[in-house]
This record gives sequence, C-alpha cells and structure tokens, in this order.
Amino acid sequence: MKVSKLSSLALISLMIVSAIAVFAPKAYAVGSLDVENAAIGGNNFFYTADTTNVGDTFVINITVHDITDLATWQISFGWDPTQLEYVSASRPSDDVFADAVAHGRTPVPVGPIVDTVAGNLQYGCTYIGDPWTFNGTGRCAQLTFRIIQAVDELNPSISSDLTLLAVGVDTFLLDRNLANIPFTGVNGHFSYTYIPPPYYPTLLIKPSVVKPDKINDVFALDIMVKDVHAGWSIIGFQFSLMWNTTFIEPAAPYFDNGTFLEGFQYYADGVFYVADINTHNRPPPLTPIDPAYNYSMFAALLLPDGDPNPPYHAPFPSTTGTEEVKLMTVYFKAIYETISPVEDWTWIEFITFDVDEDTYAVNKYLHVVQCNSVDAHYRAPMKVLGLSIDLYTQYPSPYGGQGGNQTSDMFGPQALVDLFALVTYNEYPVQQKLVGFQVFHEGATQTYNIYREGTTDINGIAHVSFRLPWPCADPVNEIFGWWYVNATVEVAEQIVVDNLKFFVYWPVFIISIEPNATEFVQRKTGGDDLIFKVTYGTYSMQTLPATITATIYDELSFFIGSDFLVTTVGWGEYGHEAELKSYEWTTTMPLPTNAVVGKGTAYGNAFTDFPWNGGVPYCPEVTNTIDFYIKKP
Repeated sequence: MKVSKLSSLALISLMIVSAIAVFAPKAYAVGSLDVENAAIGGNNFFYTADTTNVGDTFVINITVHDITDLATWQISFGWDPTQLEYVSASRPSDDVFADAVAHGRTPVPVGPIVDTVAGNLQYGCTYIGDPWTFNGTGRCAQLTFRIIQAVDELNPSISSDLTLLAVGVDTFLLDRNLANIPFTGVNGHFSYTYIPPPYYPTLLIKPSVVKPDKINDVFALDIMVKDVHAGWSIIGFQFSLMWNTTFIEPAAPYFDNGTFLEGFQYYADGVFYVADINTHNRPPPLTPIDPAYNYSMFAALLLPDGDPNPPYHAPFPSTTGTEEVKLMTVYFKAIYETISPVEDWTWIEFITFDVDEDTYAVNKYLHVVQCNSVDAHYRAPMKVLGLSIDLYTQYPSPYGGQGGNQTSDMFGPQALVDLFALVTYNEYPVQQKLVGFQVFHEGATQTYNIYREGTTDINGIAHVSFRLPWPCADPVNEIFGWWYVNATVEVAEQIVVDNLKFFVYWPVFIISIEPNATEFVQRKTGGDDLIFKVTYGTYSMQTLPATITATIYDELSFFIGSDFLVTTVGWGEYGHEAELKSYEWTTTMPLPTNAVVGKGTAYGNAFTDFPWNGGVPYCPEVTNTIDFYIKKP
C-alpha cells in the first residue's frame, strides 16, 4: 500500500478539520530526518555473525535534526523483507511531542500500517490546534527489526538500505500551519557479515597421563573435544591416534560411542561411528609414520536430516567456556612393563601432519575445519620385585592415590576416610602383617596426629578408617588444607614405607553471586529482568553431581524469584592436585510487579540434589557483595 498526504492515513484530513485557517508558508533552515542506529548512533547498522545471530533484533531511531516549528511528521519506510522482519513501531517516551504531553496536550499517532511482504510501513503523528510546536533535535519514532537471513562461508555477506520513501510526498514534516518544513532525508544501511569463529576446536585425551597398573591391563581413553563454536557448523570429526607398538596395542571392543554429537542428532541413532583399527600402511598422499608406530583412524558423523528440513541445520555442535565433552572412547592394552624403579614413557599421539590429512572436523558443506590437539603421556606398568607397600584411599584408581607416594582426591568436611595398604612380596600378597598408619595435619591452632594399626588380609590389604574432625571453633581454618598419611610394614627385618596426601575443602562451593547491574527499574507492567552471574567451583578430580541455585529477595525480604542449574562438576581426570576448576552460570529472572523498591539481596547455594529429593548443601550459602537496587522509573 502506498500512502501519501492524501492517503488512508488521513493525516491531512485530520489536520484540515482541526485547522482554523490556511497560512502562508514560513521560510525555514533546512534540517534533516535521519534513520539512526539506536545502539551506537550514526546511520549504519553493521553486524557480524561472531557477535550477532539470526533472530537477533535491532532498533532504529527516526530522528529530526535542527527542525523548527514541527507539529506533524509522517514516514514511509522501506526495507528488504528477505533479510529483515518487522517487529514493532512505537513512539519513545522522550519523543519530539513529549513536552506537549507533559503540559496536558494530546498528540495523535496514526498507524503504523505495515506491508510485510513488500517491506514497507507508514507511521506518523500530528499535533495541531495549539501554538505549541517542537524545535530542535529529537526522536520521532523507534522501529524494531529482526534479522532473518543467515550468512555463512558460502554466502558471507548480505546488505540493504533502510530507506525513507518518497521524501516530501509520503515522508514529510509539517508546521502548525500545515506547511511543509524542508528537510533532507538521511537513509540507513544494514549489513550482516560472516566472520569465521575466533578459535578452532581442540581434541584431547583423558586421562592426559596414562599409567596402567600391570601388564595386560585394558584401559580406556576418552577422546574429548572443547572450544567448539556453533559458527563452524560442524557435523563430524575425524582423528588418528598413533602409538609405539612396543608399549600398547588396541583392545576389543576398540571403541565406544561418545556423548557429544548425540546431543545434536536429528533422530535416534543419527550419529555414525566408524574406525580403521591398528594399521601402519599410509599410501600417498598420507604422510608415513615411524616404523615403530601403528595407528587407528576414527570418525563420528551426524547423519543428515530428512525432508522438509535442510540436510543439516542449527543448532550445530558447540561447547561453552572450559567445557570438555566426550566424542568417543577408545581401548588399548598394556603389553610391556618395566621393573621398579625403572620407568619407561612414551606418547599416545594425534596425527597432525596436515590440516586435512588425519585429524580435523567437517562442516555442513563438507569443508575441513582445522582442529588443535593435545596428546597423552603414557608410562608402562612397573613390576615391583621384593617387598612393597601401596597406601591409598577408598576412591577408585587412580583417584585413591594408588601407586607409590601419590595423591588421593579431595575430601569434604567430616568425611569418612578409608585407608588401605596393600603389602606384596614379588607382587604376591603378604597376609597377617601388622601395618602402622599415621595421619598428620597442621591446623590453625593445633596439630592433629592420628595413629592406627591394621593387619593384612588374604589379599594383602590392611584397612583402617577415621572421620575428619570438625571442631566447634573455626573448623574451616582448623581442618581445611593438606592432610598427610604414612604407612609402614616390616617383613623379614625389611621395612617399606608409602606416603599419601589429600586436600580437604568444600566438595562444591559458590565463589560469588553478583548482579550484572546495580539498578533494576520496577514498573507496574513488569520491571527489568534480574540478571546475576553465579561463579562456582570445585577441587575434585572426580566428577560430582551438583544443583546450583540462586534466590533473590527484595529489601523487605519478600521472595522475588529463584532459578537453578543441575550440572556436573570436577576435572574428570587425575593429576589436578588442589587445583581449582571454576564455572560461571548466568541466570535471568523476571522482576515481579509486587517487589518493593529498595536494596535487594541474592543468595547462592550448591546442593547434592534438591532438598526436596533429600539433597544436602555442599557448602555455606553465599550472598552478593555488589549492592543492587530495585528503583522506581
């Protein structure tokens, strides 16, 4: 629909009815009517895919500059409907007629009339019948649009004009006497450009240090992936692992499916796994490998969706923050050992000769996406001859500190600690031997020494246990920190010793809960969303389930809202001794209309599960340290 001064918008009719007389036009300096970027100013609306997604919206200001005696405005506005979708048109509260409203006058808006197929709209507002007019620079309207056309590596850029149509005819400014106010129309320009993601995926092996207990042990390696950006549109991964054939060999079942791609599959069994196991030959153009090495090639691929959808479509696989997710599990067997104290090390390596040769990702266009990789260090099992003692806790190997002078995973306050000592002679268990245990910890005000004794059983294992103390005065500073354990045994006048340590802290704990702003505006129609960042962490090498919660009160301690995150925390591999692994969670809650104006409070908690399900706290509650206020408009 084309709208002019004599169109169905009826602006002229409205003004003629309201006008008392026709006046001679006045002479004005020429100002402008601009299409402006509400976020940053100027006339350009330039967006890139690394920061802006399809479906995101942006706001246009329609602004007059250096205008005299304004009483009526109308725009006819055009856009490319294949690229942008109309969302809304409105007058901002501080528009050019805001002062008239403040003095009891009533401007009359007309429209908007929108043609979404053609990509145009007409919108206007008039104020006549009174000597008041607007002079200067100000906003007339705000238009909101949504980006609907995607960009990618095949179609890297789109652009179009945001146009004031038929300036002086369908787009015009009038004074109180219904005379044209001369102006220059300044259009805007929209563009959306594909930017390759700023980082590449990384493949890594967990555990990063592999130490089988004995020869012929079969061990699993989890192939993890991190730093996956959805902007790559990845549909599959391929990687090759090579190893020294003296140390290890592939073991059945050779590999298991992972968990990562399954979260993005289009239907059940929609991920295809394939492997070429234990080969050495690499015909050209593949790069040859060392004669002492063999390799296996693995791949995991999302199968395409069916009609009517595109073969591959969003959401595409992605990870966030420091998140590491399992792509696949592969199996090997230890076939070589040393005699203690001799150690023999090698590497289990990703083959990375060329970007597109062995280890890479594939996107929806079947183009190669480079992958970084982190190899695993491997130590052959050590055969222990003579008398030996191995001290460890109840955690499974290697998290219990199995092996000589190793570290156990952490314990929480008041935890029961089981200590085991395996006594062998030439790797055969020694029964009915007395084993001495000493536990030591230096607290803030006193030293803790615990002395125990156990007898080895038929398997050569002596066992004692104790519960970590929790004194009434300042238990955190007394108990938290490193605890050291020593175990000794004597056989045929020969004494052997093993040492162990473990860290004590809250298993999962809230580091902070802070608002993203210091003020949130309350309104009777619904206030600003409350946004908080919760930082939480753990020292656990093993993974733990956690339920993280955020609860908000207003100044009078009325409940405002709450949110929760059910997740898993922990390093997921051995070797991170007392090393903090932290996470961030951003939660958004609506501000209810009954929340009182004033200072608010946020509470962060970490539970084993919801208390309703019998879950208990992992740590003390944390409140915000940055003040925030609910304020009136």
